Amino acid sequence: MMILRIALAAALAALSAGARAADSPAALTVRVYHTNDVHGWIMARPDKFEANRPYGGAAALKALINKETGPKLVLDAGDWWQGTPEGTLSKGDAIVGVFNAIGYDATEVGNHEFDAGAASLQALIPKLNMPVLAANIYGPDGKHVAWTKQRIIKEVDGVKFGIFGLLTSHMDRLAFPKNIAGLTFRREIDEARDQVRALKKEGADVIIAVTHVGYEEADKPKFEGDQTLAREVAGIDLIVGGHSHTPLKHAWRDPEHGTLVVQAGSYLMKAGRTTLTIDPKTRRVTASSDELLDLWPDRVGEDPAVKAIVAARQAEVGEVFKTVVATAAADLNRGAADKESGLGSWMADCYKDWAATDAAFQNGGGMRADIPAGPVTLRHLFSVMPFDNSIVKLTMTGAQLRAALDHGVGSPRLVQVGGLTAEFRRKKPRGERLGAVTVGGAPLDDAKTYSVATLDFLVEGGDGYEFGKAATKEPTGELARDVLRACAEKQKTIAPPVPGRLKAMEN
Repeated sequence: MMILRIALAAALAALSAGARAADSPAALTVRVYHTNDVHGWIMARPDKFEANRPYGGAAALKALINKETGPKLVLDAGDWWQGTPEGTLSKGDAIVGVFNAIGYDATEVGNHEFDAGAASLQALIPKLNMPVLAANIYGPDGKHVAWTKQRIIKEVDGVKFGIFGLLTSHMDRLAFPKNIAGLTFRREIDEARDQVRALKKEGADVIIAVTHVGYEEADKPKFEGDQTLAREVAGIDLIVGGHSHTPLKHAWRDPEHGTLVVQAGSYLMKAGRTTLTIDPKTRRVTASSDELLDLWPDRVGEDPAVKAIVAARQAEVGEVFKTVVATAAADLNRGAADKESGLGSWMADCYKDWAATDAAFQNGGGMRADIPAGPVTLRHLFSVMPFDNSIVKLTMTGAQLRAALDHGVGSPRLVQVGGLTAEFRRKKPRGERLGAVTVGGAPLDDAKTYSVATLDFLVEGGDGYEFGKAATKEPTGELARDVLRACAEKQKTIAPPVPGRLKAMEN
């Protein structure tokens, strides 16, 4: 009898546990697909290492998303259009149809959305079928601008997702002053605190920040990026980042708040997929993880409708960008951020020779693609310099030139130069970074006058340069990429210049 009673009790306990389990709803899983810094690369293109295998593109992204059968969100973190003929020549209009067809739930404004001016951006936004976010843009009246949304609440599978957007507050160094006239960009941390507070008050269960601010790295200049945001602002479950073009193979998590920081690189070569596990009773995130997915069309497929839209936009650009203008005898690469670049040296030499100046400067961040060995097409040159930057001839004292060079060697991406050599220490304080400097083979003389060629973006204060203090400024109106084309056509065979003009010294 004793054995029977024990067995009966065990059976009843098991039935009770089963009933409790049946009463407990299963955890919810929501996937967040995310992209950033598309920069007009809506088309598939040959892979760098497997030339006959197409890679990336919007049609592959849409095919990947189509495979998702569960609840999902699709988000983009800014810099939509600037970078390819399709995107740049249409001032973003080519991207509108593609983004609408992909079906983004929201997208954030990037700094390059202002490349055609704030008015152009304002005209573009209503064409997009999704909310366009940016909480920290303020107008001349001190109020948030009306043409972007601060935040939204999107319900997915019964869970209220509060989503807000942030644009980098360093726009004064990233855009022409005329393109952001009258606008201010509030500190990201301060804005985020207000947005999290507002979203919680409005009933958001899960909070996502979509940011075009950047991922912080130990070997690069310090700034308040996504990790600082995660540390300083409680209540954010996920930060979908952009701006720094960082392909985060392993998402970063704040140890105190548990905030997950993700980013998918750039140029629509990869997409990120974050998995959020949510308690159905509390509607709180109990687990989160992220993975980067390669957009191989032969692996994930291509959505026919999106592929047709992309093909139509490519046809509008026409065959002209397939024109071969020279042959590259070897790869011309941008190289590491802290190193002299074969591509950058060639570009600076082209500016110097075209303008007939003593020296030339190319900002490291302004080089947007490499040139592979072999035929060099107009598309290659456009990809290298997609900005409508033009060449300006300056007259500068040696002291002013030294100050500009000192700033450039301390920039996140090392300045590239023509006509001069310099020894430098990147980690030294401003004003102490340079060692020996020569111009035209002679030591730099602070009291002497030199002629310098550079980009109008830098003359206007872009990337923090102070070329605007030059004694004289002569805008040429000639686009930098047209100068590069003339240089390539003249040389016929181009190659990286002999290295050694920029020499890092021990700090």
